[in-house]
Amino acid sequence: MKYSKLFSPLFIGRLRLKNRIAMAPMATHFADETGAVTSRLIDYYVERACGGAGLILIESGYVHPSGRGAIHRLGLHEDRLIPGLKELVNQVHSQGAKISAQLHHAGRQINALAMNGIFPVSCSSIAPAMEGIVPRALKIAEIEELIEAFGQAARRSVEAGFDAILIHAAHGYLIHQFLSPCSNTRQDRYGGTFQNRLRFLKEIIHRCRETVGKDFPIMVRISAAEFIHGGLSAKDGQKIARHLGSWGIDAILVSGGTHETQEMELQPMAIPRGCLVPLAEAVKKVVSIPVAAVGRIVDPEMAEEILQQGKADLITMGRALLADPDFPRKARQGKAEDIRPCIGCLQGCRERLYRGESITCMVNPAVGHERERRIQPAPVPKKIWVIGGGPGGMETALIAALRGHDVTLWERKDHLGGQFRLASLAPCREEIKVYLDFLTRQLKKAGVKIRLRQEVAPKKISAADAEVIILASGAFPQRPGIPGTDREKVLTAWEALAFPEKVGKNVALIGGGAVGAETADFLAQQGKEVTLVEMDKEIARDEEGMTRKLLLRRLGEQGIKIRVLTKAKAILAEGVHITFKEGREILPADTVVLATGVAPDRILEETLKKSGIAFHAVGDCVNPRKAIEAIHEGFLAACKI
Repeated sequence: MKYSKLFSPLFIGRLRLKNRIAMAPMATHFADETGAVTSRLIDYYVERACGGAGLILIESGYVHPSGRGAIHRLGLHEDRLIPGLKELVNQVHSQGAKISAQLHHAGRQINALAMNGIFPVSCSSIAPAMEGIVPRALKIAEIEELIEAFGQAARRSVEAGFDAILIHAAHGYLIHQFLSPCSNTRQDRYGGTFQNRLRFLKEIIHRCRETVGKDFPIMVRISAAEFIHGGLSAKDGQKIARHLGSWGIDAILVSGGTHETQEMELQPMAIPRGCLVPLAEAVKKVVSIPVAAVGRIVDPEMAEEILQQGKADLITMGRALLADPDFPRKARQGKAEDIRPCIGCLQGCRERLYRGESITCMVNPAVGHERERRIQPAPVPKKIWVIGGGPGGMETALIAALRGHDVTLWERKDHLGGQFRLASLAPCREEIKVYLDFLTRQLKKAGVKIRLRQEVAPKKISAADAEVIILASGAFPQRPGIPGTDREKVLTAWEALAFPEKVGKNVALIGGGAVGAETADFLAQQGKEVTLVEMDKEIARDEEGMTRKLLLRRLGEQGIKIRVLTKAKAILAEGVHITFKEGREILPADTVVLATGVAPDRILEETLKKSGIAFHAVGDCVNPRKAIEAIHEGFLAACKI
């Protein structure tokens, strides 16, 4: 077998796993408002169990009402929840996977919508970076109450039939808040010294052990480094791990980061794959129990290499199993090229989660809808044309072909991918091409006829023998209504990305949305001197949060000049005439790049309406948005035919 170590068994205490792939815990917002299991939540986990993961580590279950991080978080705080949890466990077991509960208290990291009259608590009255509300410091009696709450949640987990429990002591939540010198300034027995900061976790473990018995597997999830000045370092992570080993823990899941450094906790594509593996390797050197690695381990080659090199014993995959629940099965069968890749976009998971919505996945529209969005054979195969080879059109063509339709995909350019292919040219966005390459391979395997350099004119539609046409023609760049946009030195952002050799040394870039900011990043790395002009008070506001944070950091490091609350009034021979609160000036520029939005390409819409052929429109030709909307609309359109 190619991935022999990845698919070898592993014992965590008495618990035998059939392979070394564990689904990492990820919040979903699929539970109901009382914290109870729903059928949607069960379907979601069963799909990952069916795909071949050896261990399902479910999302955090709050052990006490004060620790609910957000609405629709899973609860472990009341006995009434046990029947629903038991049903979840039984369904996962029916697919041959093991399953662990995760015990959690959010502490000060509570979404304001979830508070519902409950004031956030923590070890000390220090506000977190993201939520910003100063918590109330817990009293000793309250700490003891929460330790007991963890113990009772452990009892409920056993009664529900879970195979193990995982104590969440990472990512800036309550236990981590006690561990970190950045958040724990107590001077009693739960703070001050390193040993005292460990006490809360130690007493939780001991209480859980008393509750579940000496042989029941208990794991702990830690941030082995916080990546902030004065915070926990990798050496501190090793010290914590040594203590965990001495306290009878059966395995350690090694993560990193806090909400202050969330780019290391839930990494966007700008962060290298396997970024947290060195932390797992460091922990493994000081303990004799199994150690799990995490952190953008999204392909089986990397997973196998980590295990073979002895850097970890277990691979925990989160978003990789969102993107493709069948990842383990495909890897085991030697079909790694068929694994739908997670590219770290965060559009469907983190971005939606922090808006208080339930998660999905950009590349897998079935996430959270596993039952109703299962791809089924079409009752009557039809001849389908898809016009436009961007991500929406590619997804439509693929799903339609998988359902048995005869599909032809038309694209006017000499390549597929549309705007998404241009986006992949920007720095730290290269993994977009990994997804487009995957789609291209799958289209060919599914028998889709791809027609490149083929413009579909109205005459061609009138002569078409298609029974259904999907319009996925995308959008085209808009030019602002100011004088001078027709000058030779003016390029659109799309043109600047595709043909950087046409861009001069000094660049004025008009438009500071995500496209403009990423184009500025790209041109700066090409050695250009860039000034970014934006009417709003901030740039890249439409970018996903963690991606934006790192993008702004790169723009600053490269010395890109950013002019906010500034309007471009005209493009002149010598540069751009700009106005701002303090006055006006001419911004010198050899080249002016426009990133001023796009307009839907609806050129064929009227022809299609008159053709008598059934048609659907998806993606930016309906309304310009993000790739996630185009892909999901394409999927749904293909499922309806």
